[in-house]
Amino acid sequence: MRTLPVLLSAVLCSGLLAQAAGLRGPANEHPLVERLQAPDPAAAERVITIEATAEVRVVPSRLRLVFAVSATDGTPAAASTAVRNLLTSVKTQLGKAGVAEADLDVDFIAALPVFSWGVSQQVGKDAVVEKRTGFRVQYNVHAAVADEAAARTAIEAATSVDGVDLLAVDYWSADLEQRQAEAQQKALLAAQRKAQLLLAVFPKPPVPINVFEQTHVLFPQQLYQPIPRVEDSAGQWYSRNDLPHVPASRPLFTYYRGLFADLDVPDQVMPGRREIEVVSTVRLYFAAPERPQPMK
Repeated sequence: MRTLPVLLSAVLCSGLLAQAAGLRGPANEHPLVERLQAPDPAAAERVITIEATAEVRVVPSRLRLVFAVSATDGTPAAASTAVRNLLTSVKTQLGKAGVAEADLDVDFIAALPVFSWGVSQQVGKDAVVEKRTGFRVQYNVHAAVADEAAARTAIEAATSVDGVDLLAVDYWSADLEQRQAEAQQKALLAAQRKAQLLLAVFPKPPVPINVFEQTHVLFPQQLYQPIPRVEDSAGQWYSRNDLPHVPASRPLFTYYRGLFADLDVPDQVMPGRREIEVVSTVRLYFAAPERPQPMK
């Protein structure tokens, strides 16, 4: 008699998984790797094209963290002094986290006036007037680290200083040239295997006449996917419009998806870690047997 709850649980889990996949939805899909379209009949009579696409994943050898460091004060000079003090504190904290001085770069961004609203008399009447109340100066600090573990340590250290925000994390590898060649070789071999199989339909093998190659490098920041927020109608069920509406805090609806594409030679491991994707397409051109002569 305990079979029913187990079965019901399995059905619910299956339904939840399907719902989660539907929440992400195909509407957000956009191909990062474009494939060859079918040729028109005139081209098909003269040229046979066979292509293959392969991927190579590259573990990043360097990460760059970008922090915004800003301070506001009554005058530009005071704001500049305040932000320079913050920069000193940030550098000190990053040094304690293991980031060398040579791996830091400071970039001036802006010195902008700050305005605020207040009530004052205008032509004998109260009015809400905007006035300049100070200046905000911002620098960006770029910190280079070896891996994600070092990045987490550096982020925690830098953001412990009030007035510091993390803007971006970028990835790099010193091995990209070699890995691009590896991806191209994998794609070429795959295209040649496909050609050997598919062109066997002809009594006499067609003659190769050209080759085309295209390689893309996709960095982890390009492989995140946003998910639509869940429907929220909580602010519509009551009629007290005079009350302020205070929304609940929600997580960022985005995640690292990695590369899911139409590949002939995909990596055997499912995407999960933040890696650089090198994707190469090789297209082989063959002269179609007994093809019509071009018009003169």
